[in-house]
Amino acid sequence: MKHHPSTIDVLRSEAHIRSALAHPAFSDWLKTALHGALERDPLVVANDLELLAHLLRPWAEARLALNPYTMRPAQSAGARS
Repeated sequence: MKHHPSTIDVLRSEAHIRSALAHPAFSDWLKTALHGALERDPLVVANDLELLAHLLRPWAEARLALNPYTMRPAQSAGARS
């Protein structure tokens, strides 16, 4: 039997997001994304999540394959050291 989402599911999901936002180990990048997502249409967020996964997963996997122990992000062309 398929589960149909309810208000309880929405509230539970929002509680998980609030917990992540309060967690000190979560990155600022992720927290910014979560804050932004909460202000957007859920359909837009779902579509953006698919696009992010399509773009970022291969990039991250390729970077890790080159150097799995890297801790520093790649610097952009305009970044200063």
